[in-house]
Amino acid sequence: MGVIKDIKLDLFRLRTEFEVSNLMALLANRGIHALINYRFSHYLFIKGIPILPLLLTRIIQILYAIDIDYKADLEGGIVIIHGVGIVIGQGAIVKSNTTIYHGVTLGRKKQGAIIAPGDGFPIIQCNCVLGAGAKIIGPIKIGQNSIVGPNCVVMDSIPANTLIKIQTSVFEMRSLQAKIIY
Repeated sequence: MGVIKDIKLDLFRLRTEFEVSNLMALLANRGIHALINYRFSHYLFIKGIPILPLLLTRIIQILYAIDIDYKADLEGGIVIIHGVGIVIGQGAIVKSNTTIYHGVTLGRKKQGAIIAPGDGFPIIQCNCVLGAGAKIIGPIKIGQNSIVGPNCVVMDSIPANTLIKIQTSVFEMRSLQAKIIY
C-alpha cells in the first residue's frame, strides 16, 4: 500500500479502537509519530534514496527511544502503545491490525552483516497483540489473531489464534525492613 493509505489505516485504528482523535494522535501520540516517520523513511529507502532514511529514523530514536528500521516491512493499521523501548529489526515483517506495546523487540538471534543459516527476523501475521517487553527472536512466524503476553521470549513459531503467556502462581514476599538489634 501507499504511505498515505497506511498512515490513514494507522489513524483509523487509533480512532476507532482506542478513541484517540486524529488531531490528538498527530499532535501528541509518539507511536503515530514513529510510524509516520518510519513510513516516509521506508518509502525513501524503496525509491533508492540513500542516507536520508537512516537520519530520519535516528530522530525518532533520539526523541522517543523507538527503533524501527527503515528496511523493515510494516503494513498499515498498526498501533504502537507507549512506544518507548521498541526495536523492530530490518528484516521484520508486521502485518495489518497489529498492536505493539512498549519494550517489544523483533530481531535476530545473532548480530552482524551476514545472516547465518537458521537465523533471520520474525513475521507477525494480522491481528496480533505483542505485550509489553515481549521479545520475538529469529526467523519465526506468529500466527494471525495471536497474543504474545508481556515479557515473553518467543523463539519458535506459534500457530494462529494462540495465547503465549508466562504462567506462574508462585510469589515470595519479604519485609524490606531489616531487624535492628541494639
